[in-house]
Amino acid sequence: MIRLRYCVAILGLISSTAWAQDTALVMSLQGKVTRAAQAVEAFVKLKQGDVLTLDKEAKLQVVYFEGGRQETWTGAGKLEIASAESKATGLPAPQVKQLPAVMVKQLARTPSLDSQGRAGVMRLRSIPTPEAIAKVEENYKKLKAEADKTDLGPEMYRLSGLFEMRELDKVEQAVADLQKEHTGNLEAKLLASLYNKALKDAKAVQAK
Repeated sequence: MIRLRYCVAILGLISSTAWAQDTALVMSLQGKVTRAAQAVEAFVKLKQGDVLTLDKEAKLQVVYFEGGRQETWTGAGKLEIASAESKATGLPAPQVKQLPAVMVKQLARTPSLDSQGRAGVMRLRSIPTPEAIAKVEENYKKLKAEADKTDLGPEMYRLSGLFEMRELDKVEQAVADLQKEHTGNLEAKLLASLYNKALKDAKAVQAK
């Protein structure tokens, strides 16, 4: 019994540590950025201890889940992901912005692709109410009104919120809205692709 409790405790510690390592999200990326010699793309989650290498044409925007600090880095250098802000080598000081807590909380739940390109399907915590759905849309409109026209943060918030509640028809509509409003935007196209994969995988789970 003692050994069993010990194993459960260790597994719980490992699980919580792995979760805690996801500390930031790439909000936007231009130019070449690599992590362990592998190219980094927008909307990828970063773990504490990751070291990113930026080339001279790079522009990278990351947001930290703890504290909501958004950093925009430009130029060549290295960036180490810490718990609440980055540690830079050879890079000029970043532009820093504080994102609303309601937005950051939802961005942390952005689906991630595994090594086979499948999007993780989060467990539905409770049956969504019309009020909860309306709240996401209300917050989205407020965030969008305060953001630049090219800022995809509000779209990311809306998609993540609707997807977490399994409002798949509304996610499809949000993806269509995203593509219509940001035609020609490569990052919008990548975000739409991420959620199209997430929709496909969520529907496959529902069909079982």
